[in-house]
Amino acid sequence: MRIGIDFGGTNVKFGLFDEEGNTRRFAVERVAKLGASGDLLGALLDAAADFTAGAKLTRGGLGMKGMVDVQAGGVINDVGAADEFAGIDLRARFAGRLGVPFAFDNDARAYAFGEWKFGAGRGYPSIIAMTLGTGVGCAAVIDGRLFRSSNPASGLLGGHMSIDRSGPECPCGLKGCLELYCSAVNFEKRLLAAFPELAAEAIPLKTFFERAEARPAWAAVKEEFIDNLAIGVINVMHAYGVNTVVMGGGLMKSHEKIIPGLLEIVKRRAWMVPKGNVRILPALLEDRAACLGAAFLDE
Repeated sequence: MRIGIDFGGTNVKFGLFDEEGNTRRFAVERVAKLGASGDLLGALLDAAADFTAGAKLTRGGLGMKGMVDVQAGGVINDVGAADEFAGIDLRARFAGRLGVPFAFDNDARAYAFGEWKFGAGRGYPSIIAMTLGTGVGCAAVIDGRLFRSSNPASGLLGGHMSIDRSGPECPCGLKGCLELYCSAVNFEKRLLAAFPELAAEAIPLKTFFERAEARPAWAAVKEEFIDNLAIGVINVMHAYGVNTVVMGGGLMKSHEKIIPGLLEIVKRRAWMVPKGNVRILPALLEDRAACLGAAFLDE
């Protein structure tokens, strides 16, 4: 059995998987709850040990948000709770506590590897995984290997490719980043400002995409969103020379309303050989992708 852990901004997910990637257990804990004692790492280690009680573990893996040092097994920096792990060899701490070899990487890379090995990207030699959630996550698997280099940000900054040099300034320092236009959080903010009636809906984004075609003003915003997203998708395809993109995150709950129009534009504009040889696929593993990827990293 293998354990995979996905440490995100709000939740920590734990998955126990057999050697074929089948889920045996899955659990979600709030980061705030684990950190309430003042010892977040200790609570995280305890939670992992409790989660795997009685299981015969062979390996484990941790996907961690923020900038990470894969070689050193730790966090370099983060804008959230993971910053308190800076300088700690997390890989060694988890391996010591659970008694098995542990892998370690950024959560976006773990997500991409999970979707490549077990999800929508299975069977393709190379994929880019993009998630439209709080931000725009990005990572690539190229010829069966995660794209990495000595730079910890390698392959992760698809959301910080500028799609409008005259656009608003992003917290990263660039102007007009894809993330400002196409993350679920930022796009929802824009929708609520433009169409206040959406605030009464339980899931504003879902309602918007379901009803946009029947409302001209909404349809225009949807068309602009898809065009912006197409620019970002084509940018990462051209950057990595990969023709298959797996898309997940909160916005992709409406993938049937987004991907057909997106694919039409990307086929027409992307410089792939032969022309039009592109795939845009909805992610299949949902909240288990990064856990699965972490559990099988580097194999």
